[in-house]
Amino acid sequence: MGISLLPGLFLARNAAHVAGAKNGVILGRQKLHMNNRVLERFLGNLNGMGFTLGREDITQKDGFTENLLQALGYPKIEAIDFSDIEDAEHIHDLNKPVPASLRERFDLVIDGGTTEHVFHIGQALDSCHAMLKPGGIMMSFVAATGWFGHGFFQTGPDVPWRYWHHARGYDMLEVSLINRKKPRNVIKIEDPTGKPRGGELIVDGPHMLFYCCRKPLKAPKYRFPVQGHYVDY
Repeated sequence: MGISLLPGLFLARNAAHVAGAKNGVILGRQKLHMNNRVLERFLGNLNGMGFTLGREDITQKDGFTENLLQALGYPKIEAIDFSDIEDAEHIHDLNKPVPASLRERFDLVIDGGTTEHVFHIGQALDSCHAMLKPGGIMMSFVAATGWFGHGFFQTGPDVPWRYWHHARGYDMLEVSLINRKKPRNVIKIEDPTGKPRGGELIVDGPHMLFYCCRKPLKAPKYRFPVQGHYVDY
């Protein structure tokens, strides 16, 4: 798992939403997946977004991304993983509910392309929700389409909208779809509720789904989400 150009730009775009956050957790430590050419391109984009950063500010010898996140204004980020191979602070299998010690512990939770690799993906999402404090921020960048075999699942728009927004009451700050080869073409994804076939969208090539949302201070009554085109059944 890692932060490549598209996730890096997404994190920069939404950095203002984590201002004031004291801590965060990321699902799996993320490595920086950018070669020299892409890294220079990324830095150029950051400078155009108001960040004045150089290579030395966002890279680190071990190849991970704590420096990048700090440089973008993110709080101290811990990692949760199912093994200790990459020195994660918390060892836990996300197929299972998180322990009480992790519930409502973090101001920020980042799913960096991890939930698609967890077989019980619904439980993994529930655990992300459980780890967030009320008012906290959830961010995710996952495979959406065109990556057959990459993970167990490819995530559609009903996950951010029907799960996070309608079932959990989160305020959606960004929901977008981006072609891996066209980072400037950010496709805004609207709520698919009530649309024929859930607002189905046919695209060419590998795309990623990005979403950023804020947990409500008071949780609504939870009901298992259904896809948007089945809500009237």
